[in-house]
Amino acid sequence: MKYKSIILIIFLISLFSLSQVHAKTNDLTLLGKIIYLDPGHGGIDSGATSGKYLEKNLNLEITKKLATALGKKGAIVYLTRDGDYDLSDNNYSRKRSDLSNRARLINESNCDLYLSIHLNSSTDTSWRGIQVFYNNINSQNKEIATIMTNTIKQITSNIKNLKEDNNYYMYKQITVPGILIELGFISNKDDLYLLKQNQYQEKLAQIITKGIENYFQK
Repeated sequence: MKYKSIILIIFLISLFSLSQVHAKTNDLTLLGKIIYLDPGHGGIDSGATSGKYLEKNLNLEITKKLATALGKKGAIVYLTRDGDYDLSDNNYSRKRSDLSNRARLINESNCDLYLSIHLNSSTDTSWRGIQVFYNNINSQNKEIATIMTNTIKQITSNIKNLKEDNNYYMYKQITVPGILIELGFISNKDDLYLLKQNQYQEKLAQIITKGIENYFQK
């Protein structure tokens, strides 16, 4: 009887361990997916500004949180920058060089998906909201943009309709699937209030991660 009890205990422990492994495996919904994140601007290029708040810094803060969230789902995540610098190697045409190098890194990675993270700005300070942009360079881009927009709409009403734009210099060079997300207007006091909050940045990271999961699970 003693040995039967021991065997039963070992069996229950093994069963519990297997269920834990299975649960963890189920959480790895992006296992092996290569995702390239591009936090816009950096270095001498601050992007849009509002007082002491600089787009380049907020982009990077949110992107790092997004990288962590994606990593927990099993994704292999790369960033075009992980600090306050740009990717230019040419002072004569610094901006174009920076954008070209970002596009080159993303293309050479042969990633499954790229996301470019930016903030919007307008002279009309009443404008606010998240917006997803895509181009027609890759046939998957519109679908990614649609799924991401619909996912965000399920969680917040502060989002505009997705928009096709084939004029951005950098994105015209990228052949792998991906989108640009403008996460709000730094020029709008309500959007800015949210964007500078750590809790809201974490929420954005979770929402975007869910959108990526929805795309790959379609």
